[in-house]
Amino acid sequence: MTGAEAPAPVICSRCGTVPPGHHGRRPICRRCQLAARLDHLLDDGTGTPNPALAPLATHLLNLPNPHARLGALYRPAKVELLTALATGTIPLTHEALHDWPRPAAARYLRHRLVTCGVLPPIDRHLADLETWLRRRLAAVADHPHEHLLRQFALWHHLPRVRADAARRPLRANAKQYVTQQFTQAQAFLTWLVERGIAPRDVVQAHIDAWYSEHRVHQRHNLRGFLIWAVAHRHLPRRLIVPQPTYQSAASFTQQRRMALLRRYLTEDATPLTSRAAACLLLLYAQPLSRILHLTTDELTTVDGELLLRLGDPPSPVPAPFNELLNQLAAASAHAGTTLLFPGLVAGQPLAYSTLNRRLRKLGFPLIEARVSALRQLVLQAPAPVVADALGYHQTTTARQVAHAGATWSRYAGNEHHAGPRGRT
Repeated sequence: MTGAEAPAPVICSRCGTVPPGHHGRRPICRRCQLAARLDHLLDDGTGTPNPALAPLATHLLNLPNPHARLGALYRPAKVELLTALATGTIPLTHEALHDWPRPAAARYLRHRLVTCGVLPPIDRHLADLETWLRRRLAAVADHPHEHLLRQFALWHHLPRVRADAARRPLRANAKQYVTQQFTQAQAFLTWLVERGIAPRDVVQAHIDAWYSEHRVHQRHNLRGFLIWAVAHRHLPRRLIVPQPTYQSAASFTQQRRMALLRRYLTEDATPLTSRAAACLLLLYAQPLSRILHLTTDELTTVDGELLLRLGDPPSPVPAPFNELLNQLAAASAHAGTTLLFPGLVAGQPLAYSTLNRRLRKLGFPLIEARVSALRQLVLQAPAPVVADALGYHQTTTARQVAHAGATWSRYAGNEHHAGPRGRT
């Protein structure tokens, strides 16, 4: 008795290859199906693909898992946008993608077009913010104080965010910071309209009344608009903008910090990226937004010791955490990227929300871990030294010195020497 014979492999009628595991009646392999689909979608109306989009086709064809790429190119939102770009219905620019009515499809194709060189590089958080502002400003076109909202967004926030993006990648919360301030500015101006109060007639009692009616986070987010409006004489200059009050963040003991470090250094069942991110928080007090943008370029080896450049000078990486970082670097090299925490989108890091969710699912105390690490570090070295080495502002580390109960008033730079009458 003979067993059932294995099905004969099918040779692709287009490329003449036999893809691994390709059996059955399909005469064309997945990659060739993807190529045919791209030829159809990128047709510029003359029966041939738009030459300006040829790098995009090459990029998509060279990505792994053509089956997934093929599935994405049958989704109506992406089909509509690709057809519009190929036929010239909309120009091939970032501005056109900002205005496209389907932001998810525009975001997906923007990353692909930047990666393959069709569009110039742009910070993805800046792109998302510009798209949001365009839509929000269009939505408030009938607001009585639309001109103030437009000036606040386009003259105050947008130039500053663009300047920040030119210096370094924006943090994941950059968009949230601007959108919350804009939202509260709109809410405040709407509140004035409902009461028949013109901005030039606002008095301190109006500010106090708004503050008394709204929550803490709303008051904090409005402050930026009030300061700007007073400085530019949109509101009376005699107004006093209340100062925000902040509570000291919670922290835990050094013993618990060390216990968490041992756990994530040795817990092999936890994904490598989550373990490395947790250790970076516990050792160097780095925020997730900074961790996600770390690259292999920040790792150097000097005299057999691994160094991580977070500021100046680079920080030594103790064992066994150096092994985790070397594993991350090796995985990044294998994937063809320099990002230590690469995401699903080519050339982009893992999403902030994704890593945040993974760590919280593990029960990792994000805020307490970073605060505890920073306070322990300023107990071991002067605050300016810690700030320079970890990329913090010196005001931040000085504040943590006070919370940690140390002053570091006596170190090499500030040492007082005994005078003729003894110590001063």
